[in-house]
Amino acid sequence: MTKLTEFSMKNVAAVCIVIWLLIAGGCYAAANLKVESMPDIAYPIVIISTDYTAPPKDVMELVTKPLEKAVAGMQGLLNISSSSQDNYSQIVIRLEQGKKPENVKKDVESLIANVRLPQGSEKPRVLTAGFASEPIYHLALYAEEGTNQTELDQAFKDMILPGLEGIKGIDHVDSFGNREAVLTIKLDGAAMNRYGLTPPEVSRFIQGALVSSPAGTVDFNGNHQMLRVKGQLDSIYSLDHMKIGTPEGEMLLLKQIAKVEAISESANTARLDDKPAITVLLYKTKDANTVEFAGEVDKQIASWQKTLNGVKFHLVLNGATSVKESIHGMVQEGGLGALLASLMILIFLRNVRMTFIVLVSIPLSILITLLFMNPLGISLNIMTLGGMAIAIGRVVDDSIVVIENIYSQMEKAQERSESVIKLATQQVASAITSSTLTTVGVFAPIGFVSGIVGEVFRPFALTLICALLSSLLVALTVIPMLAKLMVLKGNSIPHQNEKQATLFMLRYQKMLEWSLTNRIKTLLFAALLFVLSIVVTVPHLATSFMPANASERQMVFTIQMPRGTSLEMMNAQSKDIETLLKDAKNASGQSIFSYNESIMGADWADIYTESSVYEDAKMAFKQYKEKIAERLPEDAKVNGKVFSFGPGTGSGVDFSYLLTGDDQLYLQQAARQIENKLREFPELTEIKNSLSETKTEVEITVDESKAMLYGFTAAQVLENVNSWIKEEKLGDLTFNHITYATKVMLDNKYKDSMDKLGSYMLKSANGKRVQINEIAKIKQVDAPVSISREMQSQVLTVTAQIDSADKGGISKKISAELAKIELPLGVSREVKGVSGDINKSFMEMFMAMIASIFIVYLVMVLAFGNASAPFAILFCLPLAAIGGLLGLFVTGESLNVTSLIGFLMLIGIVVTNAIVLIDRVQQLVLQGHPLRQSLIEAGMTRLRPIIMTAGATVMALMPLALSLSKGTIVSKGLAVVVIGGLSTSTLLTLVVVPIMYEWIYSIKIRRRFIRDKIL
Repeated sequence: MTKLTEFSMKNVAAVCIVIWLLIAGGCYAAANLKVESMPDIAYPIVIISTDYTAPPKDVMELVTKPLEKAVAGMQGLLNISSSSQDNYSQIVIRLEQGKKPENVKKDVESLIANVRLPQGSEKPRVLTAGFASEPIYHLALYAEEGTNQTELDQAFKDMILPGLEGIKGIDHVDSFGNREAVLTIKLDGAAMNRYGLTPPEVSRFIQGALVSSPAGTVDFNGNHQMLRVKGQLDSIYSLDHMKIGTPEGEMLLLKQIAKVEAISESANTARLDDKPAITVLLYKTKDANTVEFAGEVDKQIASWQKTLNGVKFHLVLNGATSVKESIHGMVQEGGLGALLASLMILIFLRNVRMTFIVLVSIPLSILITLLFMNPLGISLNIMTLGGMAIAIGRVVDDSIVVIENIYSQMEKAQERSESVIKLATQQVASAITSSTLTTVGVFAPIGFVSGIVGEVFRPFALTLICALLSSLLVALTVIPMLAKLMVLKGNSIPHQNEKQATLFMLRYQKMLEWSLTNRIKTLLFAALLFVLSIVVTVPHLATSFMPANASERQMVFTIQMPRGTSLEMMNAQSKDIETLLKDAKNASGQSIFSYNESIMGADWADIYTESSVYEDAKMAFKQYKEKIAERLPEDAKVNGKVFSFGPGTGSGVDFSYLLTGDDQLYLQQAARQIENKLREFPELTEIKNSLSETKTEVEITVDESKAMLYGFTAAQVLENVNSWIKEEKLGDLTFNHITYATKVMLDNKYKDSMDKLGSYMLKSANGKRVQINEIAKIKQVDAPVSISREMQSQVLTVTAQIDSADKGGISKKISAELAKIELPLGVSREVKGVSGDINKSFMEMFMAMIASIFIVYLVMVLAFGNASAPFAILFCLPLAAIGGLLGLFVTGESLNVTSLIGFLMLIGIVVTNAIVLIDRVQQLVLQGHPLRQSLIEAGMTRLRPIIMTAGATVMALMPLALSLSKGTIVSKGLAVVVIGGLSTSTLLTLVVVPIMYEWIYSIKIRRRFIRDKIL
């Protein structure tokens, strides 16, 4: 380290050039770093989703179970859960720590490639999940007066959708409410039966008449020409009058057995402030920059607003806005922290030049960190910016120690020269190197923390490590060089008598002397403080997985109507709720909500809105959720959420109660018991279970003996029935110069009762015809809306959200009450949700802390060359816990993963002061000074740099602890813990560590004396 200092002081010009290169490189890197709200987290989850038109039970038996069996034996699998619903199967595979979802995705795709699925099943889609898989941009389009909905649909299809899909970084676009031209050929069931026709036969006739395909080539006098055969159906009129032959040889026109309708159709409806709209959700790719992506979308929309007359754009949610606000907040808090740290240093040094030299370490360390972030694959987000903001208080520590020692040596020196600067830097070089390495070593165990905690905080730790190592390099090279350039030529440092001391230092000397004389009393006092801090604070601290996220003003109300609700009824219900929100006023007569956007299907609706700046978004959401519930039918439900900023829980559900059993009725009975008990807790919201909804299904039971008389098997009956009720898509066809999505289907009025279903004519392979009700029984049966399974066994899950900061405490209390309930025979239970996340993450964090303590001890042993001095330094760690716990208690912060990271940081930070102190003690002892005198003198000479470094760190973190800006919510608990812990440990370390060092030293001397005496 001494050579680095000598090189920098000897080659000032070269070092200055390197500094400017680093500044330029850091600025360039900052401008080109990927900007995100949070680190791009790849959850250890792989999802298999499959579409298959069938009820839940058949989806489970024919699709879910075979796929589960195919992946059940793969390596690295932690859990398999599945949900089988109408026409859809979803399997969620949870992976062990260390497994990369992208790699496992490929393995899953190969494993399920050979699974035999039923005919009609879509190819399974394998997906991964993460923050990048969330929509980043949400907007609504609507038509101005003078523009109709058809023109809006056309503009969206021809210009807007292709433009959005062409933006750099786009993954996919979801749209709702946009209509497309559809040509439906609705078959007349009665006429079909009368003429002995079946839907497949009619479809074949239509497809045969619509054929248009090359037939080969012909040679006309040596001229080769392509030959194409095409039908004459190029208009709806010609389609209507297309001829179809019956089994009896009669010729019919299509219009005699079907009705051709050209309509604009949408699977769902969207509306903005009572006007028809198109809702658009944009998803970016994993590697795309959020801010740049949203900026490109903004530019595209701005250009359309100038060119597309009659089309208006309304922004609902822009993810980049939150990112920019949070980044601005973090930069602001970091800058304010740097300013406060500067004032603290200036107060102690009372020298502007010295203060300026120290402050150079802040921007230089941060810019070097930015330079290394891109090669490390780290983006600029609130976690990495939080790491930099927290690092600001720590990166000046090494520089403070160096410059303060230079300042002190120059005060004492009779002749100022480069040798004084080199000597002063050399005296503290080993101390600041070991202290920085111990702090860096503290973050190594985070690499072994699994799940979302490791994913979120790993970039945070890497950023801090880069900043700390950069600060050490700056302190040993740049600071001595600047001292040479700016201090040696100045006359602002007066010579000072070594014995001169301030009043504060004299008082500290007396306290230290008394404490060394009364070691037992002092240690008992420190131990009492430690015990009291635990007893008083821990029972009253709330526990949660992550800190409460910063709430946005946007919210969504999710309405679920009873099964079978028509689109018209859902539309009327949605309009009623929209009117309620539109007319909502506060006590001052101001509107509570600024707009309403609704998206709805047959039995569901999502209503997006935004509270005004004068309203509490969470309170408004809770109040109007209750009002909406009052307006809904008895079987309808309303849920939703206020959008928040930051990471959520690892499971996504605060409280989850898993019931396992073989008997469906017993499971449902147990679920009702659990649900009724949960409703007694006012802290719980959105209580529901995976089998809470039931529906009716039509079941056709084939009489095998009767079917055989007509040459049918059950499989052939299934195929025939499916051909009657399915919707056959013929693709995009052009009629009257308009392209339509064309489909053939039985008119709904012929499939709205069991009698009509029973009248369908079936045709066997040998040509025999018979109606369904002649060979089968048709009845309606109750069935679940979805069927859940876990590890290939059927389960039922009761879930709820916890509306409290103390999620861990509430979850524990509820679990204790539910354990008292006697469940039906054969039903087992398991608590999941946030409590499981808390237990797992807390255990991993505690293990990381233990590992960090050993790493810190190892680094100190290597640095000091003995084990006794580092052992004495370790006694400052319990003293830090006192302030950390008191800080959480006073500020009302919960004990969560973020605050535990703060305690982890304390392990590395608080030993820094003790290392600086004990390093000086050992230097004096080696020079021949008595131990007691060495302890007192080292305490006096190191008092100012210790108070300065601790004070600078505390002041730098104060803006984060106050959480004045958006985006600092993740760093608040961490900052509170570090401020509290560093404050108490600094005050007590100056007394307790010297006592322990003297005690251990005296024990060593006594043992050595006894050993020598024996020998």
